[in-house]
Amino acid sequence: MELRLILGDQLNAGHSWFRTPDPAVCYLMAELRQETDYCRHHRQKVLAFFAAMRAFAAALTKAGDRLCFLTLDESASLPDLPSLLAAQTAHHQAHVIALPITAEWRL
Repeated sequence: MELRLILGDQLNAGHSWFRTPDPAVCYLMAELRQETDYCRHHRQKVLAFFAAMRAFAAALTKAGDRLCFLTLDESASLPDLPSLLAAQTAHHQAHVIALPITAEWRL
């Protein structure tokens, strides 16, 4: 199993990852508290960000892709991205974790 992390600022349906659904791939998206707290954000920005993630997740599911999406409540026990990746790698028994290149220095 390959676990592919999709970050909230990388919702690109045209990415090569999404050309053909692959049953050996599970996409991972999560609303993390870490992303709401690293600096001060307007509530509407956070809500819009999470709404965009949910809409993208629904589109992936509709297209036939395998997806694991955790809401803010579902990820509440995970303090940060490394914890999320460790938990989901074990849960899905993933042998590969793919991450898109990010411009975010924190990640």
